[in-house]
Amino acid sequence: MQFWEKRTVFMPSKPLGLFQDDLADAMATALHAIEAREGERRGWDRPARLFTVHLASLDSRSIELRMVPTRSWNSRNINPADALINVARNLPDPPEGLRRREYADSPLAGAALMFEGWGRPNDRELTEYEQRAAELGLRVNHLAPDRTETRCVYGVDINQQQFHVFRARGEEARVYSSSEPGSDASATGSGLIPHALNRIAHALREGHRPF
Repeated sequence: MQFWEKRTVFMPSKPLGLFQDDLADAMATALHAIEAREGERRGWDRPARLFTVHLASLDSRSIELRMVPTRSWNSRNINPADALINVARNLPDPPEGLRRREYADSPLAGAALMFEGWGRPNDRELTEYEQRAAELGLRVNHLAPDRTETRCVYGVDINQQQFHVFRARGEEARVYSSSEPGSDASATGSGLIPHALNRIAHALREGHRPF
């Protein structure tokens, strides 16, 4: 990781306060700030970015990002979700009952993928065609007449908590965690990307090199 491009993003003065768990709330706040700085401020129509997240402590106002070079994880320039899944395919799943670790005691706090794509309004049911396509693993949102342009940040921390920052173009960002009790699992999208990120984050936590 020492040769990856490093960037600094500053945390807001107060955490979001969305989650009872202090580590989860710190990561959610960090990813929300990252999307605002590296996503919304830099503008749309940008390539996908894979990066690790580093927090020196829960009181730190500084987030360090280490950008994984695209050639290391998507050298064929394919769909970023497929590329990430291919990288993680041969990595082991984290073991059950993984010991909780503080972010400051690990080589990283988490890993995340930021990318753009097409979504559909959440207040309507899938059409029959969309349902069949979803069952086959096909992407068809870009064909929907009511499609919305979206930016997503999928993230996982070293303790296997999953996060999703979602922003439709022209709207405010929303933050979800599929690990938080009572969360809306449907809002966090496909589990394939978080599953791949979880493997990658665990490998890095344990000092292995997944790329």
